[in-house]
Amino acid sequence: MFNQLNKSMKQSYSYGAALKECGFSYLGSTSSSMKVRLSEENGVLTYIVYLAPADMSGYNVCPVSKWCKRFCLNGSGHNKIEKMSGHNRIESARIKKARLFFENLELFMFLLVREIDRWRRYAEKHNLAFAVRLNGTSDISPEDFVLDGKNILEIFPDVQFYDYTKVYSRISLLKKYKNYDLTYSWNGHNQGCADRFLKNGGKVAVVFSNRHKLPLKFMGYDVIDGNIHDIRFIDPSGVIVGLHYHTTAANYDKQGNYIEPNADFVVRDNSPLCQWAS
Repeated sequence: MFNQLNKSMKQSYSYGAALKECGFSYLGSTSSSMKVRLSEENGVLTYIVYLAPADMSGYNVCPVSKWCKRFCLNGSGHNKIEKMSGHNRIESARIKKARLFFENLELFMFLLVREIDRWRRYAEKHNLAFAVRLNGTSDISPEDFVLDGKNILEIFPDVQFYDYTKVYSRISLLKKYKNYDLTYSWNGHNQGCADRFLKNGGKVAVVFSNRHKLPLKFMGYDVIDGNIHDIRFIDPSGVIVGLHYHTTAANYDKQGNYIEPNADFVVRDNSPLCQWAS
């Protein structure tokens, strides 16, 4: 399937010309964050696509973003530095990528398929496992990444895909696609869905305000450290994936003073759902 698509697309597009037309240097990358680099150190090369989150691009890529939109990780890392210095090159590129998805899906998919194949071959050459995370800062169903009637999971059935999501109904995709792994995300208002996901063998990512330690349990479930890498598809079932809160540009006022995140998805140390080691 992939070889047929690749051959037909090469006749229609030039990769370099497509990027130049789109106005960005690449669609996705493999060295976008410390956790991704830690994944590579643990033997997994991870290709991730970052789109402008929520409705920043004019299109909503995060259906359940009410509780996390303001302090989204989109504003962390290098993008935080750029935003606080008055530049917006990273954010501008992410907006262009999100708009491309909705306005020219065929071209978006051409770039996506080309880059996944390139990095897959790179991983094989360097004896690394390979994984793809479609939603670095978005929450779009993988079934919406479609080309010639096939979604991306079907185009690359031998590639491991994974995502974090706040859309509970996506749990159905886990039975449908063997090459897809999903971690449900806590938003402070979805305890019932989180509990059902965990009881069905899934795992739930929870962000904790404490940036130095994690609780022993949350909601009565064991907490594992999700900061040491991003290889979520090797995690045990029925656990909380504990994540430290990362500051974003939204955490600072114009004078550079730190603002504590007043967000329901960030769990405080005194939460009754937390059980700390004695």
